[in-house]
Amino acid sequence: MKTRVSTLRDALEFLKPVVPKKTTLPVLKNVFLGEGRAEASDLEVAASVDIEEADGKCLIPLSPVLELLKRVHGNELLTIEQKAKRLKLTWSEGSASYAVADPEDYPGFPEVKAKPQKRVDGDTLVPALSSLLGYCATEESRPVLTGVILFLGENLEIAAGDGYRMAYKTLPMDLIIPDRANAIIPTQAVRYLAHLWAKTPREAPTGDSIVQIVTSKRMVDLTFDADKLKLGFGRVTMVIKLIQGEPPNMKQLLPKEPLPQVKFMAMDFERAVRGVLTPARDNGNIVRLSWEKKSMSVSAKSDDMGSVETAIPVETDEPGRIGFNVNYLLEYIKGKEGLITMATTSEKAPALFRHSASPLAVMMPMFVEW
Repeated sequence: MKTRVSTLRDALEFLKPVVPKKTTLPVLKNVFLGEGRAEASDLEVAASVDIEEADGKCLIPLSPVLELLKRVHGNELLTIEQKAKRLKLTWSEGSASYAVADPEDYPGFPEVKAKPQKRVDGDTLVPALSSLLGYCATEESRPVLTGVILFLGENLEIAAGDGYRMAYKTLPMDLIIPDRANAIIPTQAVRYLAHLWAKTPREAPTGDSIVQIVTSKRMVDLTFDADKLKLGFGRVTMVIKLIQGEPPNMKQLLPKEPLPQVKFMAMDFERAVRGVLTPARDNGNIVRLSWEKKSMSVSAKSDDMGSVETAIPVETDEPGRIGFNVNYLLEYIKGKEGLITMATTSEKAPALFRHSASPLAVMMPMFVEW
């Protein structure tokens, strides 16, 4: 087969995150090229991108070929040929060959049985799923918590939690799937999806007016199988093996509002939390928050490092206090600007955080001595 160097190079860069660096199945370290597409898989997630010129079958060892093509002009016409277990690449100024496996040994692209397909706003869905990644559990003791949970319905609800923190968001999109109430997408699959979505060129927007063109959204087609989710957008197809099991009803875990609230600016809060980071990490990661009507004290102390306390302006109707893990606070406020609202009933109750269009976040307190 023949294709431009830039075409193959871009496809390999595009699929690179899906190719496993460590695997007990060495053939997966290759990208399958043929049947009009390039494919990569780690057996949990498979992704493909259409390449019209890919009319044969071969395996491309990702790392060495990608490193080679970085040094070949993108406009060069590349001839790709595999005979038996030898791959040969030829261009006008050079050639390269590699020992590879038989293309027939590469796992076939997963099939998803025909189910009703739903088309939804990907520009809303993909960033929302990505915003919950930091709340997923990393331990495998409860697999249902190691991914982002979709509660399907007229308004899609998404959530993630690790037992100490939880995030929840409602999306204005109809995602009713017959005989299915929920789906759990693994954390790594969401990362792959975010990468592929960001790297996929936007199609030319359509519309009768400038407003329609400017506000047009990229759509993604979703097809659910018993244990898989298929996504299609642009020239990309992605199949994800879903996590099996019944997830907890995250919505029921949200504190019931209205709650006593304290409001503060994200920049002030981040500066104060970072100011007490050293003694906090020296003493169980504990940060103490204590507030009155117009001021909040942010403090931490340790036997070896002493204590640090700083104050920030706040607005609240009721005084209160609570302790949190400093790492969780820093992860929450990272990249945020503007007003944050924290609501809680007591120092022993979970706190609910609100910020602009960010997901609702629930954080469990630490039990501290005051």
